[in-house]
Amino acid sequence: MNDQSRTILNERSKKMRAASFDREETIEKIMNAFWEHGYEATSIQVLEAATGLKRQSLYNAFGNKDAMFELASNRYDMAVSRKLFATLDHADPVIALREFFAAQLAVLVDADQPAGCFVAGGQQELANRSEGQLSEQMRAMIEEQHDQLVAAFERWKADGKIADETDTHALSAIVMALVRGQAVLGRSSLSYPIIEQSAALAPGLIERYLAAPT
Repeated sequence: MNDQSRTILNERSKKMRAASFDREETIEKIMNAFWEHGYEATSIQVLEAATGLKRQSLYNAFGNKDAMFELASNRYDMAVSRKLFATLDHADPVIALREFFAAQLAVLVDADQPAGCFVAGGQQELANRSEGQLSEQMRAMIEEQHDQLVAAFERWKADGKIADETDTHALSAIVMALVRGQAVLGRSSLSYPIIEQSAALAPGLIERYLAAPT
């Protein structure tokens, strides 16, 4: 057997091993591993245990650890973050924020998934790194979430739902800080009462900014 034949057989073997598992289900398991343990503590051994795959199969199918984390963060964005921020589409800001914080609470206290927030954990570990694709990705996700809040408040202002003098960037920063604080507290079930109280009261913060009835 010549070198070319060996190369072809090796490539076929890799494809056969990759086809022996469900890719989307495996990405979900990778996401949950990073979500539970954080970036630094999620070793290849942790990923092997979480997925049931050997390291070479993981590397062949998904790339190195950074590539797997990027896949995991993209999956979290699609599965959790976008659904959360979709609640802001409601025309009534009070209802929208009530649904927003309720959705956030549901994620944080769900016993069937890892504690806390994938983005908050990634932010704490990676966002302050001076360079690197992962740090840029975490910063971009956080900035995008803040921008979505600003866009929602700007839309409500344009529709006459909140007062014209409202500083939408400052208000968005308050909501963002509260959401991130809840996410950090969500790492411990002992903090759930605090999260529940803040989720119940947070929508009322908007009431002082509502436009006066005409």
